[in-house]
Amino acid sequence: MKYVIYVLSIALITAFLIIYGRAKEYYLPTELTNKLYIKCRDKILKYLSKNKSATYKELEREIEGVTAKVFWSRKVMTVLDSKKMVKGIIDSLLKQDKIQILESDGKKLVVLK
Repeated sequence: MKYVIYVLSIALITAFLIIYGRAKEYYLPTELTNKLYIKCRDKILKYLSKNKSATYKELEREIEGVTAKVFWSRKVMTVLDSKKMVKGIIDSLLKQDKIQILESDGKKLVVLK
């Protein structure tokens, strides 16, 4: 009887670990995307606080090649289309009222508020 309890407990623990691992793997792309977005947003805000203003091209160069990784996986997500990423981050920061866009000489400048 004692061995039956041990076998059942090992089976339950194994099943739990398999289900937990699959759930983590299922949510991995979402976690990597969120982490990459936050990392790029912070990099843009840091660049703007340092330089006071920037063009879209400068911001694209700033986040080009940024990577995100979670500690429990070997998979990595990298910014490949920095133009699309900057546009999404700028739109989000405008909605949060952290930045403003000024036009100067036909160029759009992003400035911190």
